[in-house]
Amino acid sequence: MMRNLGGALLLALGLVVGGCAEPEPKLPVADTIYHNGYVYTVDGARHIAQAVALRGDRIEFVGSDADAFAYKGADTRMVNLEGRMMMPGLHDAHVHPLGVVQPDICDLASEPMPLAALVGFLQECIERYRIAPGEWMVVPQWSFAIGNDPDAQYPTLRSALDAASSEHPILLRGNDGHHAAANSLALARARDTSGQAIGFSRETLAGVFAGQRELVGVDGDGEPSGGLTEGAIGLLGAPGFFQIGDPATLMPAIATVFREQGITSIMDAASDPAHLEWFRTLEDSGQMHFRMRAALIKGFDDIMARPGLDDIPAVVTEFTALREKMARESKLIRADAVKIFVDGVIEGNPLAVPPTLPNAAVLEPYRQPIFGGDPESGTFDVTGYVDTGSVACQQAGAALADPKLGAQFVAENGFHPAQCTVSRGVLEADEAFIDAYADAMSKAGFSVHMHAIGDRAVRVAVNALARSPAIDPARPHSIAHAQLVHPDEQKRIGDAGLVVTFTHAWSEPNLPYDMSVIPFIEQLEGGAADLYKPGYYMDNVYPTRGIIANGGTVAAGSDAPVDQRDPRPFVNLEQAVTRADPERATEVVLNAAQRLSIDEAIAAYTINGARALGQEALTGSIEAGKKADLIVLDQNLVQLAERGDAWRISDTKVLRVVFDGKEVLVRP
Repeated sequence: MMRNLGGALLLALGLVVGGCAEPEPKLPVADTIYHNGYVYTVDGARHIAQAVALRGDRIEFVGSDADAFAYKGADTRMVNLEGRMMMPGLHDAHVHPLGVVQPDICDLASEPMPLAALVGFLQECIERYRIAPGEWMVVPQWSFAIGNDPDAQYPTLRSALDAASSEHPILLRGNDGHHAAANSLALARARDTSGQAIGFSRETLAGVFAGQRELVGVDGDGEPSGGLTEGAIGLLGAPGFFQIGDPATLMPAIATVFREQGITSIMDAASDPAHLEWFRTLEDSGQMHFRMRAALIKGFDDIMARPGLDDIPAVVTEFTALREKMARESKLIRADAVKIFVDGVIEGNPLAVPPTLPNAAVLEPYRQPIFGGDPESGTFDVTGYVDTGSVACQQAGAALADPKLGAQFVAENGFHPAQCTVSRGVLEADEAFIDAYADAMSKAGFSVHMHAIGDRAVRVAVNALARSPAIDPARPHSIAHAQLVHPDEQKRIGDAGLVVTFTHAWSEPNLPYDMSVIPFIEQLEGGAADLYKPGYYMDNVYPTRGIIANGGTVAAGSDAPVDQRDPRPFVNLEQAVTRADPERATEVVLNAAQRLSIDEAIAAYTINGARALGQEALTGSIEAGKKADLIVLDQNLVQLAERGDAWRISDTKVLRVVFDGKEVLVRP
């Protein structure tokens, strides 16, 4: 009875008080209200709103125009979006920011050319940039997979680069960051573990550099043919991967590139600790209009500087101190991730004689295709495959040791004895190191970001990350690229709560490129005509939907300057949805079952990207309380996809960029 009476008395008091209650307090006054828009929020329900009210650097309200206007004050700035699409700022979850600006140097700009044309181009560069004899000429953005057609005068990369100059060590850095080409002077500078230059040669590849043998292309006599990959490049001691110039000029230019593309958050996917102060200077200047997470790495350019098992505790200590320093000094930069390269790349060189195998770590041995025909005339194709278990291959050892016997072997069998090699590619580090490094860094509170291309590398990465889960689930571990992923790992990625960051622009059919990959994995009985037939590679290449279906998170990263310096986010968004030839010259779709919906593609660049960067509570969606990082576009991506015009997404222009609540870009 007393309980009921008390309740009645409280109810009566409530009615009395309610009857003379004060009016509700006024809503906070917004600094800016964007209205009359198509506001794609990327919230949990994927709501479409009309208006967004900002106060300071935060989003105050998201909803209808009528409700947003309640936040209007005398000084509120009103911006009519005129129906334009507004969405969260883009997150490039795997980019190399120091490479997105074109420096004033000799640069091949990913332009394919035959070896004869390459010779003339390089000679012109030497003259134009007045490179003194004996000085390195390092040329970035070399199209390693397309072009480089040999001829009678220049049968190898080495012969072409030797013709370009016999006075300059020359290194062409591939536009993938993993391949290179060198002339004889450069090859002669390869250093052993003591730092002594003894050079790459037939003899040293069989001795001191036997561990690098799979990373150095050779000719029919077993001598280096000029092609290099991965750690073999670092042994030459050439200048670093990025040709930087003056940081005072470079850093604002980097900020401009990201701002004009609508990119408001990035992960520096291989961050040299020495460069972080350049970003701090940019931040202090007020020109850094993007948030950055640094994935720290040691020895990115120099294999000699890479840590071993015994060095791990010291690296953890160094990186922890750097993380704490950035946390104290910076509002925009976090150094709370680390990078590991698990393997290399999956492209071989079908134009080399013998063809150079890919080096990405794969579960099944690479096939040994035999190529014939002429690339320029369009007759180049797969003509057969080497049976590595044949009697001929059992006798290949002697032919490999003696060039004369090698020539006889080719004449009798139609392929080079080196093509009897059985290889599953290579890991960039011992699996024991990968496991130990991931475990130590995870326990120290870092997110671990792993480069893994081949299916074996992805398995090694998942093994390591599943054993050493992130301490904070809001800052998950991640894998980059994942070009070939076994179905088992597609499931395990979801089970482990991992993020996979794809460069979606690469999800396209490209005949010259695909000839450098697929024939080494699939046996193409019909040659190039069978390239895109169903098979293990086609069913598991860039399996974005497979990752999502199994509970994993798919993010997006341009990997610029790999392939292109331009981060091209809208090209990536388009290809995530279409996976088709962007020129529409063929109806082939690369693994059509893995095409994303436009909602999934946008999520990869927004909320999932924020998750990959460990800042999902801060950015990635347009919701009250989050940072006001917003962009306005000249066309509606959702409507384009819905009406079958997804191929036009790549034409999108960014009209406005709001960063931390302030407009930093406005275009008419």
